[in-house]
Amino acid sequence: MSPEVSRKITPHWIMRLFGAKDVSFLAIDGGLQAETEKGDRYVILVDSLANEAALKEGTFFSRLVLRTDKGTKTFRGLNKKDCRALFNWLRGHWLTLLAPDVTKIASEIQAILMKGYPRQSRIDEVVHLAHQALSTFHKVPESDWCQDINVSPFAFVAGIAQSSEKNWDRLRQKYVNGQLTAHSDFFDKVESKPLTERQREACIVDEDNNLVLAGAGTGKTSTMVGRAGYLIESGQAIAGDILMLAFASKAAKEMQERIDHRLGTSGVTASTFHKLGRNIIATVEGKQPSLTPLAEDDKMLAWQVNQWFEVHLQTPEYRQLTLDYFKYHLYPEVNPFDFESEGDYFDYIVANDIRTLKGEAVKSLGECLVANYLFKQGIEYIYESPYEHNTANPLYRQYHPDFHLPEYGIYIEYFGIDRDGNTAPYIDREKYHQGITWKRMIHKAKETRLMELFHYEMVEGGLFDSIDRQLAEFGATYNPLPPESVLQTLRDFGAVSNFAILLADLLKRYRANCYEEGQVEETIARANNAAQVTAALKLLTPILDDYQALLNGHDHIDFDDMIGKALSYVKDGHFKSPWRYVLVDEFQDISDPRARLVKYLRDSAKDCSLFCVGDDWQAIYRFTGSDLAFTTQFDQKFGTTRVTALDLTFRFNDSISDIATRFVLQNPAQVEKQLNTLRKVDRPAVSLLRADNRRGQYEEGPGRLERILLRISQIAQAGSSVYLLGRYGFNLPDRGELKHLEAMFPQLDIESHTIHGSKGKESDYVVVLGLETGKHGFPSQRVPHPLLEALLPPLESFEFAEDRRLFYVALTRAKHRVYLAVDMAVASDFVVELLKNNYPVELNEFETSLAQQLFQLIKCMKCKTGTMVPRKSQHGRFYGCNQYPLCNHKERGCPKCQMNMRRAGRFKVCLDSECGTWVPLCPQCGAEMVKRNGVNGEFWGCRNYRREGECCRHTENVIVFDESLLQVNEY
Repeated sequence: MSPEVSRKITPHWIMRLFGAKDVSFLAIDGGLQAETEKGDRYVILVDSLANEAALKEGTFFSRLVLRTDKGTKTFRGLNKKDCRALFNWLRGHWLTLLAPDVTKIASEIQAILMKGYPRQSRIDEVVHLAHQALSTFHKVPESDWCQDINVSPFAFVAGIAQSSEKNWDRLRQKYVNGQLTAHSDFFDKVESKPLTERQREACIVDEDNNLVLAGAGTGKTSTMVGRAGYLIESGQAIAGDILMLAFASKAAKEMQERIDHRLGTSGVTASTFHKLGRNIIATVEGKQPSLTPLAEDDKMLAWQVNQWFEVHLQTPEYRQLTLDYFKYHLYPEVNPFDFESEGDYFDYIVANDIRTLKGEAVKSLGECLVANYLFKQGIEYIYESPYEHNTANPLYRQYHPDFHLPEYGIYIEYFGIDRDGNTAPYIDREKYHQGITWKRMIHKAKETRLMELFHYEMVEGGLFDSIDRQLAEFGATYNPLPPESVLQTLRDFGAVSNFAILLADLLKRYRANCYEEGQVEETIARANNAAQVTAALKLLTPILDDYQALLNGHDHIDFDDMIGKALSYVKDGHFKSPWRYVLVDEFQDISDPRARLVKYLRDSAKDCSLFCVGDDWQAIYRFTGSDLAFTTQFDQKFGTTRVTALDLTFRFNDSISDIATRFVLQNPAQVEKQLNTLRKVDRPAVSLLRADNRRGQYEEGPGRLERILLRISQIAQAGSSVYLLGRYGFNLPDRGELKHLEAMFPQLDIESHTIHGSKGKESDYVVVLGLETGKHGFPSQRVPHPLLEALLPPLESFEFAEDRRLFYVALTRAKHRVYLAVDMAVASDFVVELLKNNYPVELNEFETSLAQQLFQLIKCMKCKTGTMVPRKSQHGRFYGCNQYPLCNHKERGCPKCQMNMRRAGRFKVCLDSECGTWVPLCPQCGAEMVKRNGVNGEFWGCRNYRREGECCRHTENVIVFDESLLQVNEY
C-alpha cells in the first residue's frame, strides 16, 4: 500500500473559536512541507523529527515544535490524538527518506566486519559510521509509526553505535573460536608438530598491530610460518600480500625455504631489512644500487677516516678544535663522590682507561687534567715518583707525591676533598685529613715546596687558575708547546690514531641512526655529557661530509643507506608498499630506523597489519642500536595492539625455566609472562663448579672445563651435544684446545660459541665460561665510550639489564643441564646473586674448596669490591687484592696452613675451621700481634715494633679468643 502523500490537521474546536486554522503537511521530493490556509509554506528540517521532544503534549492540547527553513515553527492547539498521529506520520515519511542511507551504512558496516578479525581500526570505522547514522534518527523506530519500513538496519546500526568494549571482546573471541574450528586441520599439519593453542591464537588474531612474545624454545618460527599459511588458507591474503622480515641473511633464507616447503606455495617475500631496502631503492631509482667496499671492510674504513682526519688537522681551526677536545673532553666528567666504594671508582678508572696525553695511567680524572695542563704549558713533571727524602718506616711505605716538577723542585698533591673538607663516602675522612697533615708536615720539615690542588677546584672550574696562580708564586714560567708539538706528542703516544678509530666508529653509529630532522638535537639534549658530544660532532661533521662525497663520487651506497634511503622513499610516497601483512622476526632486536621503516610500510598500504614476534627477555643487541622500548612499549610506539604470549617451551625443563625466569624478572621493566615446560625434573638442572681458575699455580689435576665435560660424559647419552658459551670469544678454548677436548671426550659433540652467537640455537648441555667480575667479566663492567653511548638508545636504569638478559639466553640454550664454571675469588655478580638469594642451583655435584665456599669472607677490606687472591713474591706466598695496582692491599695467609684468613672482630681467623688458627690484630695500628718473650715471660707485641725509629709499641699480656668465631656459613 502506497503511503499517504499529504495529511491535514485541524486544530481543537476550542482553538478554532480563537481563529486557529488548518495546516496541511505534504511529502515533497526529498522532504516534508507544511502549508497554512493563508498560503505560508515551511520546509521542515527533518532532523528535528529525530527528537521526541518535538511533540509537546499538554493537559488539554498538544503542539508540534519543528525546525524549518524559516526558523522554528510551533503548531499549537492541536488535538492530542490527532497530533500524535500526525507526528508519527511525519516521522514515517522521514524514515522513508532515511532508510536507503541507513541500509547502505548497515551494509558497509557488515562488509567491514566481514573482512576478518575485528581490528580496532575496523571497529572505530564502523562505530563512526554507526554514530553518523544514529545521529539522524537517535533511536530505533517503534512499530506503531514505522509503517512498512524495515527497521532491522536501524536496529543494527544502533546496536553497533552503542556496543561496549566487552561486546567487541566477545565478538573477537567468537571470531577466533570459529577460525580455530574451521582451520583446525591446517594448524595440525602446517608444521611437523601440531601448533599449540597459543600459537594458533597468535596466527588468527589480526589486530592492526600484533605483538607475539615468544619465549626461548616456544616455537616462534613455527608461529611465523603458521601465520603466513593461515592468512592464505583462510582467503584473507594471497602470497604476494605477505612480507616477512628478518635481521640476518641466514634467518631470512631459512624462513623462505621453510615457507615454500611447508606451505607448498611461492610468492611470499622473506627478506632481510637490508635486502628490502635495496629493492625499494631499485624500484624508485630504476636500478640496483652498488655497495661501497668500505661497507664490508672496517679496517679500510678506519684507515680512510684516519686519512681524512689528518688532512683536516692541517687546518688551524680544525686542529684547535681537536686540541680543545683532548684538553677538555677526552674523558667524561665524573665525580668520585658519586661512587659507593673505592672499588667501584677503580672499576670506572680501569674501564675508561684514563690516561694522560703522555700515556700514563692515573688514579683520577683530576690528576689526568693536571698532568695534561702541565704538559701543554711546557712544564716537565714526573707522576708519582718517590719523594727525594726517605720516609719509609714499619708503619708506612715510601712517600710518593702525585707530581714532581724537577726543574723547579716543586711537588703537587691533588687532594680529593670538597670545600667543606669532606671526602668521598668510601674514604675515611679522619684518616685522609691525617694524611694531608702528615704530607704538609713532611714538606715543611724537609723544606721542600708543596703545591696543593683540590677536587672542589675541578668541580667549580677553577683548577687551571689555581695551577697558574701557585706556579707563578713559585716563580715557574710557562713555555707552552706549539699546537704542532702537542699534536706530534699525541701522535707519538697513539692518541691521534686512537681518536681516528673512535671517529670511524662514531661515523658508523651516526649513519646507522638515519637521523631525521630534529633527532640529532634530541640526542645531544639527553646525553649525560652534552658538551663532549657537541665537541665531538664538530670534529665528526667534516668526516661525514668526506664520506658522503666519496659515496656520491662512485655512485655507491652503504648498508645504512639501504635503510635510510628506503625510509625516505616510503615516507615521501615515492614507494607504495604492495604488502598488506608485514611480519617481523626477532622484533626485540629492532632499531629506531628499522622500526620507522616498518611503520611507514604499514601506513603506506591500506588495511595493513603488523605481526611482530620477539622476546624482550632475549634483547641483547643494544650495542648495535637495538631499542628494547619498541617491544616493551609496543602499543605506545605503534598504536592499538594485541599481545599474545606463547607460554609453552619445547626446549628446557622446569628447573632451568624457574631459575632463568626468576633471574631475568629481577628487572621490573621486563614484561612478566608465564612459561610452562614439557620436561619436568626432580632436581636442580643448573649446577655450579667452584674452583680456582689459576691452574698450575696452586692447583693440580684437570681444569674446570675438563671436570665438567667428564661429568657430562658420565651422565649423557652418546652423541649428546655440548655448547661451551662465553661472554667474549677469548673466554672460550681456541681451536687447538677444542680439538684436544673433542679427542678426550669423543662421545660428546662439543661446540663453542659466544653467547650472542648461540642465540636461536640449542644444545643438550651447556657450559658457561668467563663468569668473572671486571672490565671483561660477565656482567661486563666495560663502559662503552661515552660518545658512542650517547648515540645509542637510552640506557636502562636497571644495572646490567642487557647482560642479565644475555645470562638468561645462555641458560636457556640447554635442553637438560647447565654448568656454570666460576672462580669465587673473582666471581661474576650474577653467580653471587644466585647463591646469595638461594636460587635452587646444584652445589654438591663437584668437590669445592673452603676458599671457594667462603668467598664472601675474603673481600678486600680496603676497596670493598676486590677479592684477596693468592700471590707469590720473593718473600713467599701472600694474598693481594685482585684490583692491583689500583688497590695495593695485601695480607699474610694462615701461619699454619697458608689458607686465606678472614676478619672477625679484632682477629684474623683461618677459613679452615678444622685448622682453627687465629691471629689477634693490634688495636692501635691494625697490624698483626705476635708472641714475644720478655723478662717477665711471654706477651703479645705488635708486628710493627722496632727497637729504633717510628714504630708501634702496643703490647698485651693476655688475649682471649672466642671459639665461636670459628663458625662460618657460606651463602
